[in-house]
Amino acid sequence: MMSLRLSLLAAVLAFGACGYAAPAPQDDTGKVIETEILILGGGMTGVAAANSLYHDAGMRNILIVEARSVLGGRVQDSRIGNYTIEYGANWIQGLGNNPIWKMAQKYGVVNRYSNWESIDYFTKDGWEGDDGPLQHAVTRYEEEVFPAAAADAGRRKELGQPDLSMKAGLKLNGWNPLTPEERTAEFFAHDWEQAEPPIVSSFIGTAEAYNETFVESGNGTNNIVTDQVTGYKGVVLGHAAEIPNLNVMYNTVVTEIAYSATGVTVKTKTGLTIKAKKALCTFSLGVLQHDDVKFVPELPEWKREAIANFHMATYTKIFARFPTKFWNDTEFALYADPDERGFYAVWQTLDLPGFFPGSKILFATLTGEQAHHAEYQTDAEVQADYVQVLRDMYGAANVPEPIEFKFPRWNMDPLFRGTFTNWGAGVTVKQQEDMRVPVGGELDSEATLWFAGEHTSRKYFGYLHGAYWEGRLAASHIADCVLRQCVTGDITKKVRRQAVDFDAGDDAGAKKQRRRRMWT
Repeated sequence: MMSLRLSLLAAVLAFGACGYAAPAPQDDTGKVIETEILILGGGMTGVAAANSLYHDAGMRNILIVEARSVLGGRVQDSRIGNYTIEYGANWIQGLGNNPIWKMAQKYGVVNRYSNWESIDYFTKDGWEGDDGPLQHAVTRYEEEVFPAAAADAGRRKELGQPDLSMKAGLKLNGWNPLTPEERTAEFFAHDWEQAEPPIVSSFIGTAEAYNETFVESGNGTNNIVTDQVTGYKGVVLGHAAEIPNLNVMYNTVVTEIAYSATGVTVKTKTGLTIKAKKALCTFSLGVLQHDDVKFVPELPEWKREAIANFHMATYTKIFARFPTKFWNDTEFALYADPDERGFYAVWQTLDLPGFFPGSKILFATLTGEQAHHAEYQTDAEVQADYVQVLRDMYGAANVPEPIEFKFPRWNMDPLFRGTFTNWGAGVTVKQQEDMRVPVGGELDSEATLWFAGEHTSRKYFGYLHGAYWEGRLAASHIADCVLRQCVTGDITKKVRRQAVDFDAGDDAGAKKQRRRRMWT
């Protein structure tokens, strides 16, 4: 483990990732590069695809094009004080057979148990102590309402009934939040996971995603990554380091993708042209929705409709380092704002044993429209809101101004346009699947441009393990078409099963029976 860890660290220090990291020239007009397989985007999906193409299919002529100077995509970090903090993905969720959990162990990415039961509850009157109305609301939602709603969603799916919004599904199961405490409990249990409110979220999709990740994995534990060497992106870098002589072109922003039955031609911001026989687009759903990349010809209407109808959510963590620690030693704090649902509701400390003791770092999470609003505020305005809520919670005299204050603006970033996807109310299974379908020619064998990412995952959308499985699945399909004239091979069949069920070796009937038990 130590030698692998040191090798990974050496790769990070030498290249910023794996392969070479030469800055892109300012003017590449007229320059043309050719490759057999082109992967657009060096996040978890792109790296998983490259790894699978190399090791499972034996393909070598692979090029990854990455807009940033390091691999990882939305798995990215920053620094505050002397500490590495995670801007993007932070948790390994549903340990069990989760491949991300296995890779974190393999590559030595430091993480620890995230104890959601270590929590303080606050209202407009400050700390409510034990057994208050906010704690009661959280307990009722988690122990009574959601299990009943999940069972109801499962029955609807089994019977082929139409989907509802999560809000409607909750209401049918006795949940009608009226108080600030009830609205905050709902935010904590739903929005903090899905990054959008129940009224725009799918009832069946939400319940199924929870079931597959936290129940079917065999272990629903959440571990938070605290790695100070590579950060969470060490999982992506470690997986990339397993590919000998991986060819990565960094600092290369794609502006146009032209596709046909004969191949794919990509143009970059610097004027470079890249030609490939097959290509995989792993750009986020948000990038596709914002038309940040031009497709020639325009993508088919059925695919554009699917892209437009699925939801790209925004989940923003806001970090501050203070001169003194004024909060308790619980991992979480939940605040019920009297006027605005979810307004700086969830707080987490990193100043704890096993985390970063003595760091005096605290962070809050905003989602949805509040996250978007913060992006349009100045840093000073966001900090003022942040500090005011803390003063409402702990008393004005006890909360000083931060020494450092920082947060990402995901929605404004043209490389991402959000953080992860949420299955929206009204989105059909076919639309979600259409986002994955390749284009290029009239026949399947003529497809040249594939699409993959966490947004194309049927059951793990929004999660890093979803991005991993979709990268492997896309790689298997590409290999089938290159090597077997699009005849589905055994590896593709296996990966397809794994992409649906974490444990591919488990008996399918047993898994189906477990699901039926959960729904009933």
